[in-house]
Amino acid sequence: MKVLVFGATGRLGTTLCQHLAAARHEVFPFSRDATHPCETEHEITQAFTHAMAQVRPNCAINLIALTDVDQCEKALGQAALLNCFVPQLIARLCRDTTAPATHFIQISSDQVYHGPGPHFEDATNPINVYALTKLMGEYAALQNGGCVLRTNFFGKSKTPKRGSFSDWLVHNAKKGVQLNVFDDVFFSPLGMNSLCSAIIRAMDLRLVGLYNLGSNAQGISKAGMAKLLLQRLGLDCSLLNNVSVDSAKLYAPRPKDMRMDSSKFAKATAFQIPTIEQEINSEANDYNQQ
Repeated sequence: MKVLVFGATGRLGTTLCQHLAAARHEVFPFSRDATHPCETEHEITQAFTHAMAQVRPNCAINLIALTDVDQCEKALGQAALLNCFVPQLIARLCRDTTAPATHFIQISSDQVYHGPGPHFEDATNPINVYALTKLMGEYAALQNGGCVLRTNFFGKSKTPKRGSFSDWLVHNAKKGVQLNVFDDVFFSPLGMNSLCSAIIRAMDLRLVGLYNLGSNAQGISKAGMAKLLLQRLGLDCSLLNNVSVDSAKLYAPRPKDMRMDSSKFAKATAFQIPTIEQEINSEANDYNQQ
């Protein structure tokens, strides 16, 4: 299968392209660079239209997004461009390809939830610009017959200067740095390896519609995950200081409970939802191979 990956050089994109190649798919990576500056709607439309026409993919996967939550709050125009316009454009280009239409997968975020979880797909309540623009991007994908996967992921990044939450933890713990971790923010993340496998399964099944995609719905606090990961790696857990997200005085508001119920995805794909402990053990193996 020919797969066009938009945002292929990011944290998830690099790993996803490796998984796709290992599964014997023909991978066409696309990313913004000097050749494809993509700073305006016009430039994006030209570059993406050309890429779609040149590759004629069976599936297009969009990972492009402005994910810095505080930056989204400060730069609404840029957030709207990358999180709304881009998925809308790709969805339309996929819909308009000659039969069969190109299958479109849009990767979204658990930030669209707020309030007591675990959340089902219809319980959205965005409280910051990032979440709102990601939600608008979802609507565009769904209106054009796409597949939206809401997720949160961690694991060893293969992209320089684009580390994950777990990269930050491991890097600083190895240096003996004290780490403030939020004990009142809960989520149900997947390791990057499991997430890539799930995306490929959705692609192989030409899945359409909206799905949560995370670890088991019980979830864990960010502080709890940090402790489990450092324990698994034999690092010093006394470096962890449990604090409230409120004490961080972040620019944009943050939801405190993003735990997701992923049973809909499991039922549609026969994907076995892992526990957070299983995911930490799996991703820890990558860190041990450094």
